[in-house]
Amino acid sequence: MNDLQYSIEEVSYRDREDRRILKTCLSNWFYSPKILNFVAPSMTFPFTFSTWVNYYRKLSGITTFVTKHEGWIVGHISLHFDETKKNAHLFHLFIDPGYRRRGLAQKMITVVEDHGSKLGAVSFSLFVLPKNEPARILYEKRGYQEDGLGRTGGIKYSKINLD
Repeated sequence: MNDLQYSIEEVSYRDREDRRILKTCLSNWFYSPKILNFVAPSMTFPFTFSTWVNYYRKLSGITTFVTKHEGWIVGHISLHFDETKKNAHLFHLFIDPGYRRRGLAQKMITVVEDHGSKLGAVSFSLFVLPKNEPARILYEKRGYQEDGLGRTGGIKYSKINLD
């Protein structure tokens, strides 16, 4: 992978232009119930951007990053930092199918973990559906360990921040 072709940037669902671009991108990605379920199991199909954005409005402390290739968004990940628990929760990681197996997910996780560390996170957490084997392998490779089950049937993974 040529790192010069890719950039990871922070975006905001509060910014009108970012929302416009994200709406198009996410609507194209989540064209099937299976894909949407892997990324956001609590959402129902068909994907609606307004429901997605409302999820973000419910929580404070969310930061979203996208990976861009030649100006096009090819990856997405968000982090919710819980100030009280000092936990950074990763969610909604998705890499466009045409850009997978290039190390982009790992790079995005690194950026999000670095951001969480700067916010003061002492731990990281996330949920993965049991049948999402590629994601489970990825997170385990990154040092996450199984830590129970979530209410939507996902496996909770946790990691202590060693920074």
